[in-house]
Amino acid sequence: MPVRFRDGAAIEALAGVLAGISAKNPSSLEGEMTNAYKEFSALVGSGKYRQAAELAGQELANGEGASAFWLTRRASALNRASDYEQALVDSRSALAIEPSNPYAILCAADALRGLRRPREALSHYREIATHAKVGGRARAGIFESLAVLGRWQELLDSLAAAPAEERHPWRVKALQAQGKTEEAMSECRQWLAERPDHPPALWELSELEVASDGLETVRARYERLARIPTLPPVYREIYASLCRRAGLPELALEEYQKIGGTVERTRVQKKQAFLMAKTGREGEAIPLLEELLTLDPKDIYLHSSYGAACARVNQIERAIEFYNRLMGIHPEENGLYGRIKRLKKKLAALPEQPGPGGAKS
Repeated sequence: MPVRFRDGAAIEALAGVLAGISAKNPSSLEGEMTNAYKEFSALVGSGKYRQAAELAGQELANGEGASAFWLTRRASALNRASDYEQALVDSRSALAIEPSNPYAILCAADALRGLRRPREALSHYREIATHAKVGGRARAGIFESLAVLGRWQELLDSLAAAPAEERHPWRVKALQAQGKTEEAMSECRQWLAERPDHPPALWELSELEVASDGLETVRARYERLARIPTLPPVYREIYASLCRRAGLPELALEEYQKIGGTVERTRVQKKQAFLMAKTGREGEAIPLLEELLTLDPKDIYLHSSYGAACARVNQIERAIEFYNRLMGIHPEENGLYGRIKRLKKKLAALPEQPGPGGAKS
């Protein structure tokens, strides 16, 4: 599973970039710490990566010559917007100015990883693996690159000195990839001994147990755990997922309904909506998917499920109207224009519906 950097890590890195400004020009620190930088940080923090990249471009155009600081900032924003080609260009331009800038090296590595060039990315990540500010992100990039390359033993060797929270999940994946299911399960249990009820560890363990013991055996085990009121909601969520996989969608939906908590509810509502849409309950799924898309217009899985559900029950016009409203709420989401265009094209291709008396409308 690809490693994704959360916005919190992005903000930390943005704050840390100030330390990377060349010590040979200390006055540049004051110049870079401008309102523009604060605005850029706010845009990245709210997920408006394209707008952040445009702002960085404006600062480059307004400055006197190329700035490694703003080139790196734009590259960072473009990476998060999945524009890896231009991000790599900007990263290399920044490195031409400051060859040892760790943030520019990180941006170049992320861009190469996005372009599916893991060997080159790996080389860049290794350059900065021990850096105080970006070392954690670089190590994550190293582990992912080795996994993509299928170099599992090298990955296991690289994990020896890694912190526990980095080591456990990658050891589980590497051991599983090597067919060492029992060792992978043992690693999960050690992970859970250090962090009881930790959701990622429980999900990994449940998958390994299904492979080892069979779906029904594990489902029965988690049914018992889901009934214990003192345990966290993740046990019920895993049980619901196992019910869905066992062909029991109604039971899964019933379990999802019982899960409380703001964070859990949002995540679980997505699973509910997907399951409803796939089991002939589009009438319930569509409004829920619209609510979730209003909160998270970037989620491609929500868009896919919503579009398919609307098409199945001839609600394409409703989808077009919804996306027009969503565009008003999130004008920065340029991808909505394309979705509306495709829906209109699909609507135009539908056969005309007969009106009253058999006449075509």
